[in-house]
Amino acid sequence: MKRQNKILFICRKNDAWSLKIHKILKKKFSHITIFYSKSYNEKINSKIKSWKGDYIFSFRSLLILPNSIIKNAKIAAINFHPGPPEYRGVGCLNYSIFNNESHYGVTAHLMNHKIDSGKILKVLRYRISRKKNLDEILEQTHQKLFLLIILFINLIADNKFDINKLIKNNKEKWSKTIKLKSDLDKFYIINKKISKINLEKKLRATMTKKFKPYIELHNQKFYYSDEK
Repeated sequence: MKRQNKILFICRKNDAWSLKIHKILKKKFSHITIFYSKSYNEKINSKIKSWKGDYIFSFRSLLILPNSIIKNAKIAAINFHPGPPEYRGVGCLNYSIFNNESHYGVTAHLMNHKIDSGKILKVLRYRISRKKNLDEILEQTHQKLFLLIILFINLIADNKFDINKLIKNNKEKWSKTIKLKSDLDKFYIINKKISKINLEKKLRATMTKKFKPYIELHNQKFYYSDEK
């Protein structure tokens, strides 16, 4: 039998993981409202502004919700952050790879008016291989984030979700540093004086099928290509 909780699911447009989660939510709950996030700084539509219910789930969303919407979730508004607490904000995996981390993680936390600062509910950590490229580790990260949100969906569906217990059992703390989209944009620029070691690290930390690092000369961008 489906539970009667009202859930607002905010996710990424054209994302396979988001579609899988939506299907699972529809099987377990009767009232699902979905919003597909498409870009940074996009406008919040009237459907989201007027929503009131029990839970908000944010998965790979580019949307930053104001308090006026967050408080409309009676039980919890939860963000599923694609990074561990020591990497807050945007571009977490890029910086992690550049720093040669051997382990990474994803975080479920309560949402508030600040980015990646609400009380942490659970962190799922795992090993990342230095032999894999950014696209491969991104896929691994999205899979782990999927597993994390499914864990919470099942807890709620089975009536075993206990916010106070999750907060009490958590020992993780947010780092003081937070990266913004503007920081990541700058990170993709290759300084002409960069060392060979840092260049290799920068390329591994920024190269994907969709995005490429670049240098700027005379107000023009020249993107790096690994094609032979």
